Amino acid sequence: MKRFGATFIALVMVAFLSIHPLFNTFAAQAAPPPLQHYTVIDLTPAGATAATALGISGTTQVGTANFPVPGDPSLTETHAVIWSGSADQMIDLGIGSALAASDGQQVGSAFGRAVLWSGTPESQINLHPIIAEQSIATGVAGNQQVGWGRWRVACVEKKGACGGGDGTRTVIHPFMWAGSAASAVDITPFDLGFGAGRALGTDGVQQVGYGQQVLGPNVFSGPFAVVWTGTAASAVSLNPPNSSTSEAKGVAGGQQVGYAYSPARAMLWTGTAASAVNLHPAGFSASQANATNGTQQVGFAIQAVAGLAGNNHAMVWSGSVASAVDLHQFLPFGYISSTANAIDAAGNIVGTATTTSGNTRAIMWVPSTGAEIYAQSLALGQVVLRAGASTQATVTLNQPAPAGGATVNVANYITQQGTNPIPFSISVPASVTVPEGQTSASFPVTTSLLSVTGFTRTYLVSIQAGFGDTVQSAVMAVTPPLFLSTLALTFDNIVGGANVTGTVTLNGAAPAEGAQVTLSSNNAAAIVPPSVLVNPGQTFATFTIQTSVVTTFTNVTISATYGIPLPATQTATLALGPEPTDTDTVAIQKADYVVSKGELIVQATSTSQFANLDVYVTATGELIGSLINKGAGSYAGKFIWATNPQNITVVSSLSGRASLAVNAK
Repeated sequence: MKRFGATFIALVMVAFLSIHPLFNTFAAQAAPPPLQHYTVIDLTPAGATAATALGISGTTQVGTANFPVPGDPSLTETHAVIWSGSADQMIDLGIGSALAASDGQQVGSAFGRAVLWSGTPESQINLHPIIAEQSIATGVAGNQQVGWGRWRVACVEKKGACGGGDGTRTVIHPFMWAGSAASAVDITPFDLGFGAGRALGTDGVQQVGYGQQVLGPNVFSGPFAVVWTGTAASAVSLNPPNSSTSEAKGVAGGQQVGYAYSPARAMLWTGTAASAVNLHPAGFSASQANATNGTQQVGFAIQAVAGLAGNNHAMVWSGSVASAVDLHQFLPFGYISSTANAIDAAGNIVGTATTTSGNTRAIMWVPSTGAEIYAQSLALGQVVLRAGASTQATVTLNQPAPAGGATVNVANYITQQGTNPIPFSISVPASVTVPEGQTSASFPVTTSLLSVTGFTRTYLVSIQAGFGDTVQSAVMAVTPPLFLSTLALTFDNIVGGANVTGTVTLNGAAPAEGAQVTLSSNNAAAIVPPSVLVNPGQTFATFTIQTSVVTTFTNVTISATYGIPLPATQTATLALGPEPTDTDTVAIQKADYVVSKGELIVQATSTSQFANLDVYVTATGELIGSLINKGAGSYAGKFIWATNPQNITVVSSLSGRASLAVNAK
């Protein structure tokens, strides 16, 4: 069996690469052989909304296909499927998932239960262990099947210790079968200190997966890669030194593959933890091997930039990191992500690939004779670019261009679009010509800012260039442009003649030359400098607003503008008031009582903007509540009051008062 585990483990992917001591101990690798080329076959059946190819054995490929639910095309259901080399040669095994194939058998799950097929829906055999509530078969070879089961048992701990509230805890154990549910054997590696785990693959002799320590009810460690040879007692840990996590995904001919460390590194073992070989290719942030045929290994590596987990690239190795071949290059234009899941003895590989529109396709890579001249690499002058800026991309051929030159097709795709309108556009030429006798040519990559509204995150863009039978891709991060994000004042309501401090803040650090923010005021009662400089590397700067004495309440609008290439303006309102007096004059503009809500609405003014105004029932002197100072001598409030007070009196802390009859509504 040559395939990856059914349960895909979400990996913590970061942009930095970690160096582990183990990696420095591997022997120097031989130079890689000439590039093996592949022809791509799309296995996605007609009518399917998505498909994945997960296992392969000889002329048979297995996986899943999603089809619209009969009678409700807005919904889809997942079917287990078998192919024979093309999309139109498919057998639908019914609702479920086919995860692996070998020697005429297929395994997977249907309705939460491990199942075994022999090429037809009618051949389905239930492998579900009698003790389990859920099970899945993930590998098959030599009439041997492996997988895992999950069930719950009563807690023996103190009441409440299980955490879930139902008095039970979860048990997850690896299983091995020989063609029937009754043959189920629990191979939990207790001797290694693991009380839980899963079996993910088998070649009929060895089984691989992982074990976990049970740290408490429903709490597990790990996982840690394990290889078995038919029994629980035969389990051997493959977890490399200093690795906090690992899994063995596939096995064949004495080789085991999977991942270890965090960020994940694709790993190859030959039966012991000490035999670990790091397959992680340079230039990628994380990787994982999913399957092996005993000679070659397949999986994926993540192409990431600017701290963002980016796109998977399907990979194939031949036992060393130097032998890595990026299978993604053999896909046509418009694919942004791919994963290799299984490989057969002949080197045929199956997996998945995702288009720019998010559609997942089942893919098979078949070894083939490559084009004599093809696109070998694509490099970007800058991999992180602010929207509105430009850079150069250089495509390189494997050998000099022929007579007349080589016309390389070029395209670009925004790979993380989301639901909001894209706030920028990107353009590349439709093609670029590598001159005769030359091996490379460059072309511009230009971004144009459309809006700063809502531009709060980084977008990943895939630049692609194709010639011969390969399409090379490079990922670029387009970051928000630098613009003014906020303008704040220390006070927004003061007596004229006092000074106020304003603060301008950018959405990122100022460039090497600093950021000159333009300032303005719409009233001479408040004077601002013409501009303020945000120093290089800083995100904010402060400035002083000088105000004049005023005789009446005056609102002033302060404006600040900065942005490249699109200016962004932020405004703030400063309310200036006259010098306060010992007494004030109060007036009531509104006194409405909404009978249906029992709500009193009051609006009033004071000749002082610093007074406190309270509302009373005129007839009884009972306090109703305090009004909110809205600035510039304006006050307002809403109060829940059981009955109409008929008449109210507003009293100021500066002795002013006024009364008004209440208007019932």
